[in-house]
Parts: sequence; C-alpha cells; structure tokens
Amino acid sequence: MQSGKKVFMHYLNYDAEKNSSPVHKEYEHYQIPYTFSIENSSQNIMIFPETFSIFIWEKKYSKIQKIIWWLSVSNFFTSLKAWEENFKENPPKLKHRLLGRIKLPTIENVKKAKIHHLAHSHFSVDFLQKNKIEAIGKISGYMEDMFLTGKSYISQKKDIVTYNAVKNKDFLDKIRKLTPEINWLPMINMTLDEVADCMISAKVYVDFGHHPGREKMPREACLLDCCLIIGKEGSAFFKQDVPIKDEYHFDKTEENIPLIIEKIKDCIANYDSKIKDFSDYKHDLLQEKIIFQKNINEIFAINEI
Repeated sequence: MQSGKKVFMHYLNYDAEKNSSPVHKEYEHYQIPYTFSIENSSQNIMIFPETFSIFIWEKKYSKIQKIIWWLSVSNFFTSLKAWEENFKENPPKLKHRLLGRIKLPTIENVKKAKIHHLAHSHFSVDFLQKNKIEAIGKISGYMEDMFLTGKSYISQKKDIVTYNAVKNKDFLDKIRKLTPEINWLPMINMTLDEVADCMISAKVYVDFGHHPGREKMPREACLLDCCLIIGKEGSAFFKQDVPIKDEYHFDKTEENIPLIIEKIKDCIANYDSKIKDFSDYKHDLLQEKIIFQKNINEIFAINEI
C-alpha cells in the first residue's frame, strides 16, 4: 500500500494442507500476500466485509482494530438471516456464542461494537446514515486495467445486447421472449477476457439485477462503450452510484417493459449518437483507480488507523 502499511489478505477456515493456495486464479495477478493467522495486537487493522461481520467478536481478534467495509448492503441481510438460522439449528454447538462471546451481527449489535465503518457506495452511505452509524469514509473499488485503456470501441460494435445471465432472470426473460428479433448474448461462466470480448462487441448492456453494491459489470460495460439500460434496485437507485440519464433508468415493472424494449431498439438503431450520453460516466470511471488510492491514503492518515 502506498500509505506505507503492510497489507495481507487473511483467509478464514482454509485447509492449507489440502490446497496449495487459497487465491482464486482470477486474482493471482494482484500478487497480494496472504496469511492464515494474524497477531492479536492493537497495531494491526482487520477489514471485514459486512457479510463476515459476525467474526468481529472472535476472541482471537479482540485487540485488533476492526473495520466493516459495507460492500453490499443487501447481502448483509442475507448473511444475517443465514447466521440466525444457523444459531437456531445448532444451539448446543453455538451455546457459547449466544452467551455473548460471539453475537449475531444485528444492526444494534454492530452499532455497539467498538469498530470503524467504511462505505463503498452511496447506497451504503445512505444505509449507514439512516441507521445512525458514522463512517470514516468511502472507498470504492476500480476496474481491472484491461477495462481502463480509455480506448474507443465504437467501430467494433455489432447489433448485440448483452447481460449477466446469473443476475437477470425472470424479468429480463419476459423482455427477451417479446424480442426474438434482438440478438441477445448472455454472459455466464466467462473469464474476464471473455466478458470484455462480449462487451466490446455489444452495443447495449442491460441489467435489472438487485445491485447490492456498486456492481462491476455496468461499469465495465460503460468503459467498453456499451449503452446502459439499468433498473433501480439497490445501489442502482442512486444517481451517485449509477449516473446515467433517466431515459436509460427504469423501474422493474410490467408497465415499463414496452418502454424498455423501445429504448433497447433505439440504442441499437441510433448507437453512434446514444453512446455519447455515457461519455461523462466513462470519463469518471477512468479516474476511479486514482481516487481509490487517494481515499485510502486520506482515510487511514486522518483517522490514524
């Protein structure tokens, strides 16, 4: 880290004897050192995603400075529900946790804990503010270098509409069934290179997923010169997170389906003019890596963490 701190990825519940490395192949190029243990010292800082917030009460981390990074607000509630069900199903095994050594990471319990909080999106800023939780700052990730070339891909476009097949199901299926004349290209089980190739060819990227945080794919699509047609769930509701014009922003309702189809066809037919509506957003995304490092240095310096 440019701030001068040593950074490690800490892997939990990993069997080092059975596996040679815990690093997913898509992340190996970051060359981030990792560890399976961390010294329980106040000199150390541990950053937990909100879905792992239950571990902030672990005794082995008691002296460590702790931060919850709110990457995906919606997924916090999904993980909380899973932990609640786990406690109910295994009361004898988890009795010591119910006695207070480890607590369920409810909002009230998290608020009482002596920890820091980081936002990732305006969605999470809004969530923390509404729950009267003070954040020490906001740090958003940036795209892979392969998406940050700043090149124009307009000349490589075809009449293709692409989408994340995992996060867009029933609602988009209805739209697809009504538009057999459109060349729909789903993205599923693809490498980053394959995703990039798909987006470079497509004129339009459609996303009506639930957007638990600042999703990567819409940003990648914008950087590769796709017109964006986006829903309004989760972080996509906030213009600060998805700064696109209203004409490309739709509530996920049956009544809007004809309008969505009309806009998709408009973007295909008039791509050369419509893509200009996303130039400012693309420019902002190209600055994210610089802003990311700037925010890290400022936050950790100001808070003396």
